[in-house]
Amino acid sequence: MSPHGKRTRARDIVRCTAGLLRFATPGELDELLDRLPEGRAERAVRSHGTPNRAVLEALLRRGRPGDIDALVTHALTVGDPPSLLGRLLDLDSPEVAEAFVSADVALTPLPRNLRRQLAHQTSRHDGVTPRPLPIGLREALPSAKVPEAFDHALLYTAEPGLAGAALRFLGAGADPHGAVQACRTLLDARRHHEIRELVEQDRLPAYRWGPHGTEPSVLAYAQAALRGEEGERALRELSGRVRRAEFLRTVAEIADAPACAGRPAVRTVVDRRHPGIPRVGWADVLADEPRRRAAEGPFPLRAARFMAKRTDMPLELERLLVADHPDLAVFLADPAPEVLADLCGRGPVPGADVILKVVGNGLAAGTLTPEFVVETVPEDVLRVVAESLWLPGMRGTARIRALLGLAGDVPLVPAFVDETGHGRTRRLRRPGPAAHWDPALIYGSAAARLFARPGGTTADEVIAAANVDALLAPAAGAAPDPRVLRRLAEHVDVHLGGRPEAWPAALRLLEDGFVGTLPELLAAAGDVTS
Repeated sequence: MSPHGKRTRARDIVRCTAGLLRFATPGELDELLDRLPEGRAERAVRSHGTPNRAVLEALLRRGRPGDIDALVTHALTVGDPPSLLGRLLDLDSPEVAEAFVSADVALTPLPRNLRRQLAHQTSRHDGVTPRPLPIGLREALPSAKVPEAFDHALLYTAEPGLAGAALRFLGAGADPHGAVQACRTLLDARRHHEIRELVEQDRLPAYRWGPHGTEPSVLAYAQAALRGEEGERALRELSGRVRRAEFLRTVAEIADAPACAGRPAVRTVVDRRHPGIPRVGWADVLADEPRRRAAEGPFPLRAARFMAKRTDMPLELERLLVADHPDLAVFLADPAPEVLADLCGRGPVPGADVILKVVGNGLAAGTLTPEFVVETVPEDVLRVVAESLWLPGMRGTARIRALLGLAGDVPLVPAFVDETGHGRTRRLRRPGPAAHWDPALIYGSAAARLFARPGGTTADEVIAAANVDALLAPAAGAAPDPRVLRRLAEHVDVHLGGRPEAWPAALRLLEDGFVGTLPELLAAAGDVTS
């Protein structure tokens, strides 16, 4: 027990819960979420000034309707981690699609290519299997109750009845790209009579369009298609050159080679798009890769960067990508053990910075274990990994330090560092703002006195003396030193690690109050439930 009789109690238990969950592993969170008080997990998605990826992905795995709505909102408004949007779309769920359409109405406009994909209503995995929107939403479309942009997106649906309804609803003001696709859908369904009605009622765009007005009107194409097979071929050919619901089947399409050459009817389907949105036929890409690689060599950098940021790329392609471009491995959100082994097998080529980030991502995602990292990473790089201060991977780093015999108290010399371990351009502190460097503002007055002693202080002493809210729920711009948080993660690993029942006990003690320091509180929670 604390020799000074210190009482540890959270002033803001909701934010302190979020702060403590920062140090939980993905497996622990899966068991822990339903043990938390109602609404507490949903408010734990952010702590220490950044989103908590592990909590977000645990909510995604739990998959309650309320969780999905909250995650869609987070993906569209916060966008961190970037992989969350792709993971939501990978669920291939009509309910997720409905949540995105609802967000388009009430929250923020969706990217155009995401609207087209949702409106197409086919599987994200093959682009063919029907995935209709929920019946309640379908019955309301097209409608003035949804944004006009989504009405235009409905022109891209694969369902002929809805495509015709969207054309009739929008009329001659329809987007020409979408109108061409809707006419193609009606043509493929042999609904010539609907196209004829649209022509006769002047419900198709009748103006020239395309680059510099070089394309005849959609009305002219439809009239030609009604006249014979040559017109049908022209309409189908045009539908392959205009905007469409993306389904990329080759590396050239992923790199958008035609758009980069300046030849399409639209400028590009890739420019500024989120890499998680387009659908990719990975089976087709993988089947074509031996031929493409023999003819063209390694992946083009433009395609490789896009592929590395995907959440659904097959392992075979991941390993080829890392072999071609080792530095792009830092973008893999959930690197497989084989990828880390491949990188480590290349000697000094990838560099310690790359392996450090791959390990951090794998620990945060739960795809790599600390034991595997210790067995696989070369000794000189492993020491760099063990000294990492990257917050999302801190619990895994704490376990690695324990396995290496490095866990323990560390002197805080200098008093603060600003490097997070995430990269050379990511900093916690800036010269000038007092809150970034003042121990009293960051930890409280009791802990601040420790820094005034000759010889300074240590992480354990600061954790024992600091206000618990300052450690778990710091104010904006008053982040604790990452060495202190890493030491706190080591305490969590020792006392709560592998014991899901210990976490609610620790949170209860935080809420009710405990006579002792924060590490003593964690030890008591672990002892009670052991």
